[in-house]
Amino acid sequence: IQVLKGPQGTLFGRNATGGAVLYSSAAPTHEFEGYARAGYGNFNNIQLEGAINLPIGDALAIRFSGMRRMRDGFQHNLLLDLDANTIDATVGRVSVLIEPDSIPITNTFVFQYGDYQGRTGSPKIANAAGVNGASATYFDPITNTTRPLVTNFRDVYGAGGPGATIVPGFTSLGDFLTKQRNIDFYEFYGNQTNERDGSQMVLTNTTEIELSDSLTLKNIFGINDVESYELTDVDGSPYEFLLVGGGPGPEDGGYTFATSQISEELQLSGEVGDVTFIFGAFMAKDEIRNRIPLAITRDLGGPGYIGAYDFLISYDSKALYGQATAALTDRLNLTAGLRYTWEAVDIVQAASSLLFTVNGERKDAKPSWLVGLDYQVSDDVMLYINHRGSWRTGGFNGTSGASFPNAAAFKPETTYDFEAGVKFAGFLGNMPARLNLAIYDQYIKDVQRAPYLNISALAGNVNAARVSGFEVDGSIDFADWLEVGGALSYTDARFTDPTATVAGANFIFGPYADSPDWAGSLYARLSFDMDDGSEVAFRSEIYSQSMFFYSNLNDTIVPNAEIDGYTLVNVRAEWNDISGSQISAALYVQNLTDEEYNVGGFPLIAVTGQNSVLPGTPRMYGLEARIDF
Repeated sequence: IQVLKGPQGTLFGRNATGGAVLYSSAAPTHEFEGYARAGYGNFNNIQLEGAINLPIGDALAIRFSGMRRMRDGFQHNLLLDLDANTIDATVGRVSVLIEPDSIPITNTFVFQYGDYQGRTGSPKIANAAGVNGASATYFDPITNTTRPLVTNFRDVYGAGGPGATIVPGFTSLGDFLTKQRNIDFYEFYGNQTNERDGSQMVLTNTTEIELSDSLTLKNIFGINDVESYELTDVDGSPYEFLLVGGGPGPEDGGYTFATSQISEELQLSGEVGDVTFIFGAFMAKDEIRNRIPLAITRDLGGPGYIGAYDFLISYDSKALYGQATAALTDRLNLTAGLRYTWEAVDIVQAASSLLFTVNGERKDAKPSWLVGLDYQVSDDVMLYINHRGSWRTGGFNGTSGASFPNAAAFKPETTYDFEAGVKFAGFLGNMPARLNLAIYDQYIKDVQRAPYLNISALAGNVNAARVSGFEVDGSIDFADWLEVGGALSYTDARFTDPTATVAGANFIFGPYADSPDWAGSLYARLSFDMDDGSEVAFRSEIYSQSMFFYSNLNDTIVPNAEIDGYTLVNVRAEWNDISGSQISAALYVQNLTDEEYNVGGFPLIAVTGQNSVLPGTPRMYGLEARIDF
């Protein structure tokens, strides 16, 4: 796993505007080896995982790996008497390595298939407009007037409304919210089962040819297909004011999402003198299908099923790029890179879609770049400074025609940043230590955000934003048996020009959502080598973050969309290489204090008149064992 900070558009393309996380599976080797791991914990959490690597002659190796995980849900739907937030996943992978001795070619093929069932987590209503202290009006800075919030949900299911007693046991929306406050944190009243049926197929093929000692040609081909069908309760309530589902067809019971991606990339890399370089060409095609069936006040005998949004968005991407690092001195390096990307996006509505006439296409082309210096002050200390720029492609709202039939498009988002930092890896006295410190300032124009409006999430552009802050992480080995480390980050994210256009309408955005000001962690690991060749270790860590907003419109039309800060404690005890064998065992507890916290939410006050939140994971504990061979 590699974590890259800041815009990464030069080597990783458009849409890498805020960093990139790179995952690589373990490659086959020419050794017979493998492992098996099994675990069991509370909520009947069963985890099985394993891999075996088979060398076949000198030129071929095959690796098989797989995982099976099952877990009962930690949420309980009191209305339907069902558990939610369950896991039922099976994943298998086969990897093939071919590297003949006679020619300088290496080919790696990976095929993976995953099946994902179970029930998704469910939101719970946090507040509703005009109920439980949520404001029923807001000040509109565009028109300089006070305007009412959407309160349909309250009006229909509130005291005296036609649906006040539609669900047995509740006399009004206020009565429901009062009773919800008196149930367990992980209990809720929902009218959908939250069942999921999903799958993913991934295929990659990488071929490397050594043209010379200093020149390599690489080709990377990939396919990714995802399908997901979910019966989702969008509001976390027992009412069906707005239901995703409710139709007669086989795909009309819930939300359908499918994406098909294919990509091809050719790279030439090497070095000439004191310069290392990489040049490449990239092309990809993505097809994303959404089908969102909708029913309105079905529980009241209202319109019921009104049809489905059903559309296909296609992206065609082509790019040329190059990046080089030159050693200006034996301690000073200059890195520069440039990528130019051409994008074509189109949307096609199905003939049966609610918006069958809303189709369109757009084309965009923009550069991404990197300029950086790094200076090796000593063998232990490096200073660096980077300036990067990238962009995110524009696109279409497949559901925007419900309110604004001629405003389905949104513009590309562009960004650039400056980052300076220091990296240390050496000794403090005789104690091994490392420290990384980064200070950054990022500027964003035409910020893409997708608030919930009317009866869907609609993407649009906020004029400008700025994100500044710092990140520091490090560790120190105080003794052979004690390692202590931690990380701290401060993020100052704000809209510097908060005027926004979303689906043809103007809004004032703020504050910046999903961005806590502070986050940090601290850990300590104690380890002791035993006389029998085993190791006994204990690790404890604490993570904490400050509050954040889950709506970018909290100051205007979506008030009370806040998530409180929280602190989590995790502990783990290990006995590795028991009695000198290749068998290890561990006990773990995650969320030791059983903190009740929320991790996000659905800001729907501007849609139905209420906000909902998603709970985080409760205390999880268990035992796991592993054998290597």
